[in-house]
Amino acid sequence: MTNFHHAGAFVVQFREVTDFERGRVEGRVEHIASGRVAYFTSMEELREAFAQSSKSAPAEHPKSRGSTAG
Repeated sequence: MTNFHHAGAFVVQFREVTDFERGRVEGRVEHIASGRVAYFTSMEELREAFAQSSKSAPAEHPKSRGSTAG
């Protein structure tokens, strides 16, 4: 597991009502580096939570240090 950094790490916890076969997901996602928690009731909300945390997380990965994206 080299080249991974906690800035991109998440814990996803699904509620018991989650049924992937029927497309139902509910739960919470926690961004490890910031401690931010978001609750979701759909895959779209889960994706949005990942995107928001990724945008606000500092880019500390060695490969991203030379990036000009911002």
